[in-house]
Amino acid sequence: MFREHVMDTNRQAARSQETRALMPTLGLLPVVALSAAAVAAPSFAQEATTLDTVVVEGTAVTGDNSYSVAESSNEKVLTPLVDTPKTITVITQREMTERGQTSLEDIVRTTPGITLTSGEGGNPAGFNPTIRGNSASNDVMVDGFRSNLRTDYETFNLESVEITKGPGGTAAGVGSTGGTINMVSKVPLPGQFDDVSATLGTGAYKRFTLDSNRQFGDVGARLNLMYQDADSLGGRDGRTSKRYGIAPSVSYQLGEATKLTAGLYYFRNKDMMDYGVPWSNATTPDAYRRGSGTTDDPWKPVDVPTDAYYGIKDRDKHDAESKSVFVRVDHDFSPNLRWSSMLRAGAATNHYVVTVPSATATGVSRSSRQSNRSGNDVQLNSQLTGEAAFFGTRHTYALGVDLSDSEVRAKTIQVTPPPGFDNSTGYTNPDSGTDWAGSIYTGDPTTSRTKYRSYGIYAFDVFDLAPQWQMSFGLRYDKYDAKTTTAAGEITENNSNFWNSNIGLNYKPAENGSIYASIGTSSNPAGEANGVGTGTNADYKDLEPERAYSYEIGTKWTFLDDQLLVTAAVFKTDKRNARALNAYGEYENIGKTRTQGVELGVAGQITDKWGISAGYTYTDAKTLEAGYTCTGGECTPNSNTGARVIGIPLNTLAIWTTYAVTDQWTVGGGLTYMDERPMNAARTAVLPEQTRVDLMTSYELAENTRLQLNINNVFDEQLYSGTRANGFANVEPGRNVSVSIAHRF
Repeated sequence: MFREHVMDTNRQAARSQETRALMPTLGLLPVVALSAAAVAAPSFAQEATTLDTVVVEGTAVTGDNSYSVAESSNEKVLTPLVDTPKTITVITQREMTERGQTSLEDIVRTTPGITLTSGEGGNPAGFNPTIRGNSASNDVMVDGFRSNLRTDYETFNLESVEITKGPGGTAAGVGSTGGTINMVSKVPLPGQFDDVSATLGTGAYKRFTLDSNRQFGDVGARLNLMYQDADSLGGRDGRTSKRYGIAPSVSYQLGEATKLTAGLYYFRNKDMMDYGVPWSNATTPDAYRRGSGTTDDPWKPVDVPTDAYYGIKDRDKHDAESKSVFVRVDHDFSPNLRWSSMLRAGAATNHYVVTVPSATATGVSRSSRQSNRSGNDVQLNSQLTGEAAFFGTRHTYALGVDLSDSEVRAKTIQVTPPPGFDNSTGYTNPDSGTDWAGSIYTGDPTTSRTKYRSYGIYAFDVFDLAPQWQMSFGLRYDKYDAKTTTAAGEITENNSNFWNSNIGLNYKPAENGSIYASIGTSSNPAGEANGVGTGTNADYKDLEPERAYSYEIGTKWTFLDDQLLVTAAVFKTDKRNARALNAYGEYENIGKTRTQGVELGVAGQITDKWGISAGYTYTDAKTLEAGYTCTGGECTPNSNTGARVIGIPLNTLAIWTTYAVTDQWTVGGGLTYMDERPMNAARTAVLPEQTRVDLMTSYELAENTRLQLNINNVFDEQLYSGTRANGFANVEPGRNVSVSIAHRF
């Protein structure tokens, strides 16, 4: 029988009790067949209105204080997560609220197994996530649709975030070598409520949100609003913030078998961008220099206070706008056959000028980097999910298509400094540059235009081999076309067709546990890393798509009446034909990388009062073959061959736990650890290991009224996320304090 799907109903209960479910599923070692990382199948519209269990982005809440997770929100996953042969991490709305997380970047920073590097090509500064040693900047999704126009991601309209690890080509199509990050939007729920919250914090931080839900018979409506303002965001002195958003949605139950849901989303972000602090080098004064550029004493970012912000306020700009609309139809042909279809259209702009700090003998040099990009896309998913008996056994299956049509435009932007302007400042107490009187020109002429079209068709099947054995399969075919046209009329094209598949075998020694093995593939065609950014690269436009193969072995168990989920996995991901230069200076599919490691996770309720969400990941990512480096017509073997992949730590750990001291008073805290990260093959530049401690306490002042205090980065540690070696290192917020009050009417 179908697993119940209630993604768009009954979330009201979940809102107060969801929390991140780190669910690393096991997986590595060559197994023999392709990983069928099944992805969630929705239940029928009529069932969704009667279920008591809430399923949100992989989370099923079974009690008011439960952290337990049962199922994925992804409609291509056909089994409960405990029976799904794949690593899945779920961050619920409860944890986002408890931790005071307001962006996807905040969430990723406290998720083990994911690291950040510097955002480029129109990505938000510092937001280029890597999963299992592979970039996932093009694998961020909204409600299952790839975010082709990625700019900035807010949490005010999110129900949860689901992170699926390992190649997901069968479910996601293009890319997804390391995994995918899927954001699940809020939609109308049964019942009526109005949630309002106000937050004040460090650096004149102010944030206000409204979540209002109504039900009028067969019609549901929901409205989410957000406004945020700050003078020194995250304790970074002078880094201003201003953002606001609105997200209305409606649903209509057309009889017992059909449901229509539609929504709008608008988000404007004017947060000042921040490229952090410069790296030390030989010219850096002794008082600020860290390291000497050797393997025993590698370069590190300069030693300055956590609030040192080097942006030039009168020059630096950031204006990002995202808007989208969706329509979804769910129809039950019978109790065992369901059809769902969703159409989504969006547009985005991302315009910024940001300071790039560099260390010199006399101070910090502040050059600029700028971008002016826009784009639009239209996407469609249509899926038939059913259950039937054939070949002597019961099958749960899904058949579907994914269609996407996107265009990204790069426009003119030019920064002209005033005559004689000195762009340098001191290492400490930097000048904010309020006297900058230069000019910034942004023109309409488009310097390049890139169009992306993809068409995918897929099938999934899950069936029982024997009472304790379950097999899952997935198969997908994609056609992907990318075309870049410059202002001069030069055209670069890439046209790719490829297959991806999965197979998984699951053994259930007991009802509350499973042991599984799986294999999965993914494909990365040239030009797939678009975003509001990169177009088709002429150097490798004719090359075959890169192929990755992932192997996993793992186990998952639920304890304490299914209130606690414990997972373990080993994994290996091989990319066997990465693009690299050959000995003649030409690109070929000759590169090889390998990532292998271990993931452990626990999520749920240890007792009625004590909840926990924690995970540990060991990631050994190496470049097995990097090809050649060519300079002036002479090519030599690339020094990255045999080295660890840049920016990937061996060990990451994240813990979040809360305890209800009384019925009104709750205390909580979290610890996030990240091992050192090499920033070049020779390990002469390294980001040091780092530990972050967060604390939270909340008190119920009255029924439906909660006061919450958060202290993040309690010990004011210098923490780094995205970075560019020998350039700059993005700095995470220093110690910051916030107080919020929330009330449900």
